[in-house]
Amino acid sequence: MIKFNRYQRAGVKEYWIVDPSHEIIDVYLLENGFYKHGGAYANDEAVKVNIFDDLSIDLKNIFRDEL
Repeated sequence: MIKFNRYQRAGVKEYWIVDPSHEIIDVYLLENGFYKHGGAYANDEAVKVNIFDDLSIDLKNIFRDEL
């Protein structure tokens, strides 16, 4: 939580916590100086990158099995 709190105090607009073993990403968005949970996304979803208007990341490209 140290990093989370430091980023929040620094004003980092978007913070992601990636859990590769469970293939989940938790997104936090800065609102009025505090992080609000923006959602949890699984390996078959796309995550909207809120700091860019037209960018999303398809998690199938991130959490794919190595061949």
